[in-house]
Amino acid sequence: MGDQSSSPSRPLPALTALNRHYWTSGADGVWSLQRCPACERLIHPPTMRCQYDHAVPEWIVLSGRGVVESWTVNHHPFFPGIPTPYVIAFVNPVEDPSVRVLTNLVEVTPGEVFVGMPVRVTFEVGDDGIDDAVHLPLFTPDR
Repeated sequence: MGDQSSSPSRPLPALTALNRHYWTSGADGVWSLQRCPACERLIHPPTMRCQYDHAVPEWIVLSGRGVVESWTVNHHPFFPGIPTPYVIAFVNPVEDPSVRVLTNLVEVTPGEVFVGMPVRVTFEVGDDGIDDAVHLPLFTPDR
């Protein structure tokens, strides 16, 4: 589904029992989100119960395709090793456009980004040597 690159420069999320699958499923080259088995809505961020009917969510594999809903360009170097400018975006998976995933767009210049832009997942691998490697879902233009 997505390419995988390694970079130690991004801050990594703390892995928990609730979010581990989201941050590590990229090791298999897939983007996964939770889905409610009752109402079939996708759920993000990971949670223990669906907010609509309280069913226990299940993890499903998505196509890896999405659409840019909104974005901003960051010019301030908040994290050493992450070159600016970089694009922070809300991406909606094509399987459920009501879900928003906050992410970065890569392999694109800020001037190329537009609302409705089709994108595809790619993964950046981060490993602190303490826990499982994290596969950060980032998105590239789907050309």
